[in-house]
Amino acid sequence: MSVAATATVRGTRLRIALLVLANVIAALAFLWPFLVPGLLGESSPHAEDAPFLLLAVLGCLTVVLFLDLGRGGIGPKGVALIGVLGAAMVALRLPGFVAGFSAMFIIVLVAGNAFGPAFGFVLGAIGLFASGLFLGGIGPWLPFQMAAVGWVGLGAGLLPGTETSWRVRLGALAAYGFVVGYAFGIVMNLWSWPFTTAGTAIGWVPQEDLSENVQHYATYYMTTSFVWDTFRAFGNAAMVLVLGRPLLGALDRAARRMRLDLREPRFIDPPDRAAARPEPAEATNA
Repeated sequence: MSVAATATVRGTRLRIALLVLANVIAALAFLWPFLVPGLLGESSPHAEDAPFLLLAVLGCLTVVLFLDLGRGGIGPKGVALIGVLGAAMVALRLPGFVAGFSAMFIIVLVAGNAFGPAFGFVLGAIGLFASGLFLGGIGPWLPFQMAAVGWVGLGAGLLPGTETSWRVRLGALAAYGFVVGYAFGIVMNLWSWPFTTAGTAIGWVPQEDLSENVQHYATYYMTTSFVWDTFRAFGNAAMVLVLGRPLLGALDRAARRMRLDLREPRFIDPPDRAAARPEPAEATNA
């Protein structure tokens, strides 16, 4: 194996490891009430730990982007595409929310499906961070929103892509958008639940076992957020069904013209093979 190929393998493995690390850190930040005992008493939810979580997630994503500029990653064109789509997320978030629904989710859903789970996660996290800076939505909730929106894009990248028919692809993405409308709310409510419900019948009790705290949280979610998240679920599905095909078609064409193959990681792509690769034909989804 050549030196360049070895560097490509190492860079890709490091990129994957950092993405996994960012996801593990975020998951632990959400799930800690169910995993470890503790004491309540912070005046502001996650006021102390949120900056460290933000730095950890942003640090991993920043290194991933630098690695993606080189061989084995998505390359400069892919990073530029993240910037363009992230700006679209900011623009679509400007009008605000209809209950829990925001039009920015359509960008994360279609881009994740078109370019794969790693691209979807990075886009969701960075796009949410950019919108938070632009709209002034900076607070202890921001790193949790970054991770949750990133997971939306990651999941969309695991769904059927160009290898299947439009009916299957759009149906799967619309169903996923509906389910994730609720899942996003369930996950996001975890970041503040232990603090905002302290001392109530549906609050977190460190001395109780896992099943009791899960029941408390389920009751809290159903009484405070279920109806709110229903708007997001139906809004996501409707946006995919109405706008999914033209948006996915545009992103598929962009991927072919830019020669981006992001749904499957490329560990080795020697220059002679890249030069010999034929021009991709225009694919059709019937």
